[in-house]
Amino acid sequence: MSATRKLRLSVWFWARRQQGKPYLWGGTGPYGYDCSGLVYAAYRARGISLPRTTYEMLDSSRLVRIRKSQAKRGDLAFFGSGHVELYGWGNWTFGAADTGTLIGFHRMNAYWHPTMYFKVRMLASRRRCRLVAFTPSRCRRR
Repeated sequence: MSATRKLRLSVWFWARRQQGKPYLWGGTGPYGYDCSGLVYAAYRARGISLPRTTYEMLDSSRLVRIRKSQAKRGDLAFFGSGHVELYGWGNWTFGAADTGTLIGFHRMNAYWHPTMYFKVRMLASRRRCRLVAFTPSRCRRR
């Protein structure tokens, strides 16, 4: 099993241990979570830094868009409403739905399904070099 797969699955199992806790708007744990708070906390618990909110996550260079057929447990499933959960398998996601619900599994249907899927770059990505105004010194390794 690759290191990336192990890390992604450890994120998945960490999040699963939060099952049954309440949805808490703005929550990042440990007593409750909102949708992005659960994703944020699960990855943070495994040393991966993601932005805190759904929209900030979507702007993150750490996310790589994939097709649903490529999604694996622990990848991110974004819903058009500004909602995010962890992809489980098939037509199942796992996360914090909304006020009054508990963290758990959610079945996709014709009206409620992710519109985008992303994998998270687990390892530090190589710094990309940009030559700005002919200053190659900006590209030196540190």
